Amino acid sequence: MKNKVFVKIKGMYMDPYAIDINEDLKDPVLINNPDLVEIPKVDDIEISEDDKKTDNEEIEIISVGRYGVVNGNEYIKYEELDEDGSKIKNTIKISEKEDDGVVVELSKKGKYQTHMIFHAGKKSTSAYATPFGSLLLGIYTRSIRIKRETDRIIVKVDYSLDINYDTVSDCNVEIHITSQLEE
Repeated sequence: MKNKVFVKIKGMYMDPYAIDINEDLKDPVLINNPDLVEIPKVDDIEISEDDKKTDNEEIEIISVGRYGVVNGNEYIKYEELDEDGSKIKNTIKISEKEDDGVVVELSKKGKYQTHMIFHAGKKSTSAYATPFGSLLLGIYTRSIRIKRETDRIIVKVDYSLDINYDTVSDCNVEIHITSQLEE
């Protein structure tokens, strides 16, 4: 990884599990083994209309990273901070195969870990490990568009997201990899 780049990721975020926690519950017991606890279906969780409006929000992350090409695959490595300031190391891999099209992979390592694969017209599954336990993610990628310009790559991914086999959101993410910070 030689070239310093700026990575800007924009997308829609929907928190399907945004529910109020009862304040009387002072010390909840966290079970890290998903086999020991029944995971509620998204349909079983009631979300008020007000919550739906505030929990759908566009997020934007801007970070400095490194760009490189290895064996014809493009890699972008960058770090981000989670809500308590812990580092999460991210790698985006873009590969193009004549017979298979474009594949974009996102790996996260840190307190939160996953390896998400986006491949147009296909569904992939991945574990999403959190400090509270793991979730099974299902990703159905509807489309991937890549625009290349001098000193800039724009990747647009349109996909639906399942959590533990329940569809929770239709998502779109736009990733800008540039040699200079954009406005």
